[in-house]
Amino acid sequence: MKTIRNHPYVSLLLFTLVLYLAGNQLLAVTDTAESNYALTAKEMVLSGNWISPQIYGRFWYDKPIFYYWELALSFTLFGFNEMAARLPAALLGSASVLFTYWFARRTYGEKTGWLSAIILASSVECWILSKAVITDSTLFLFMSAAIAFFYLGYAENRTYYFLCYVSAALAVLTKGPIGILLPGLACFLFLLYKKDLKEMMHVHFLSGLMLFTLIAGAWYGTMCYLHGNDFLLNFIGVHNVLRATVSEHPSHNKWYFYLIVYFAGFAPWSFFIPFSLYKRWKEKKLDLRSAHDATQLLLIYGFVVFLFFQLVATKYTTYTFPALFSLSILTALLYKKQDFRIEKAGLACGLVYTVLAVTAAPSIMLNHSGKEIGEALAHMDTTHKTIAFLDDYRTSAVFYSGKTIYRAEPEDKIASMKPGGLSWNAKNVMPFISEEKLLHDPNVLLITRNHSTSPFLVTYNVAEKADRISIPGQYTLWVR
Repeated sequence: MKTIRNHPYVSLLLFTLVLYLAGNQLLAVTDTAESNYALTAKEMVLSGNWISPQIYGRFWYDKPIFYYWELALSFTLFGFNEMAARLPAALLGSASVLFTYWFARRTYGEKTGWLSAIILASSVECWILSKAVITDSTLFLFMSAAIAFFYLGYAENRTYYFLCYVSAALAVLTKGPIGILLPGLACFLFLLYKKDLKEMMHVHFLSGLMLFTLIAGAWYGTMCYLHGNDFLLNFIGVHNVLRATVSEHPSHNKWYFYLIVYFAGFAPWSFFIPFSLYKRWKEKKLDLRSAHDATQLLLIYGFVVFLFFQLVATKYTTYTFPALFSLSILTALLYKKQDFRIEKAGLACGLVYTVLAVTAAPSIMLNHSGKEIGEALAHMDTTHKTIAFLDDYRTSAVFYSGKTIYRAEPEDKIASMKPGGLSWNAKNVMPFISEEKLLHDPNVLLITRNHSTSPFLVTYNVAEKADRISIPGQYTLWVR
């Protein structure tokens, strides 16, 4: 352990790369979130258009550009496969751990930096999201950097404020306005708490805003110029305003939702913290007023993230992930005298996660993916065939097959499901085809779940006398 501690950056890099890369080639791209990102980046590479994200051959504005660039670059270098799809998150996850170590070490000392990195790296949510084909590892790094550089600008050298603006701009390019809104709100509340709002006169606001606009505004300005109101309606209207005011997942709208996310996502550390805090409180050792300035900022930032998303209508398990930057460092401070136990627990978690990544995870991921049907279609001659999903549509099947796959729905429902206006239908960008049209098409490949009980399937089989093709996994192909 002493040798490891003598080379912290190398040790943490190796630990996290093994942890976040192990088994990735076995993990199918899942639906719905991962496949949307993967297919968008794939089309970016194939079309050569690296400015306007598109999926199913049509422009769409679900997220900003930065993560798509990461994925597209990985696909360009390593091909369209699972390892390439999961590589950006793994690298950004490792970078996040190293950055957390650097900042905590600089601010609190070597031991706290080391424990912060171990705690973050081995938390359940950090492990999962550092293997996932989604934006959150990238957003975590840039938002954490914005907070860290603001503190260093406040406490050490105001030149760091410029790096805060750069980090916020990259966060906005990754996931939109929250990239500057949440760090900015936390920093303002920190200055308000410190009764030091006069520092606002020294944060290089005008030059920093110009730097921020130069970095983030270049892409947003280009998109507004190229796509006008369509971009503004969908990106700002649907994916920001609508997301904040109308729940995309009503079943998640429980007051305790993010409490569950905290205990599950920050496990194993989350289960020990409440008792330790209670013990400190009983001993009258919890005093925010006398705490380190950085500790106060981290507490405020963590609460801002949790409270903001608690108030937002749409609840999602990954939304509060940025708060783990604060939680990891604050937990390291709480258990600073138990460093050996933290190290052992972190290594044990890493071993368990690695085993899970190559044993249990592949089958779980495959059950949430259309990989098997996609690969089957990729090896079939489907020239002049209309391919359609009857049951749950799988974007991942399009990613793996490279084929156009329609979503089959009754004719009278399609109009009400297509994108248009300020509604969640904006996510239904896949091509549609009516069930009635399929009945009159002599060249159809119909995809259903095994043992599907859809009434249309009975009608289709009688009318078309379709042959059933069984393939490995959970789907069946019906072909005339």
